[in-house]
Amino acid sequence: MINFVTYWQWFWKGTGSKPGFHRLLNIWLLIHLLVGLNLALLTPVNLEKAANVVLLPLVGIIIGLSFAWAGNAQALLQSDEIDKLSNFHKGGFFEYVYIYQTAILIIIFSLVLWAFAGLEIFDQVWPTEKNIIGYLLLKMLLFALSSLTLRECWHVVLGTQWMLLTQREIRQHK
Repeated sequence: MINFVTYWQWFWKGTGSKPGFHRLLNIWLLIHLLVGLNLALLTPVNLEKAANVVLLPLVGIIIGLSFAWAGNAQALLQSDEIDKLSNFHKGGFFEYVYIYQTAILIIIFSLVLWAFAGLEIFDQVWPTEKNIIGYLLLKMLLFALSSLTLRECWHVVLGTQWMLLTQREIRQHK
């Protein structure tokens, strides 16, 4: 019988280590929230303008970069060396695969929320004159999510590089 763990089982319960969501709940989350707060306070434009002028074009570049590196990661994950290495990881092979999936999920989630901002959905729901605190919190969360998205994109690159270097080391010691 195949012992298969779905992404959501891994995300909420884990596969031997900690649940997947714990990888997002760490000291870096506080830093992302601080970045989000600072950008929300310093950015003089509404969310629609911020989305259309800067963030949506930037997210397109980030998505392209991450998906390109995720393709490299997928090829590495299919190698014998990484398959054997995963046997020594507490969560097994699922950890390697689902960590990449989480990064892609965060990128897509960020893109969708910034697309809503670009379509003025948030500016229609939370007009700044009526609910300045709610709008500031929304702005902070969107900028914090952007910071988290950048971090996850970088993790896709780092994880792929780590597997590539590890694969090379294993091949050299065969």
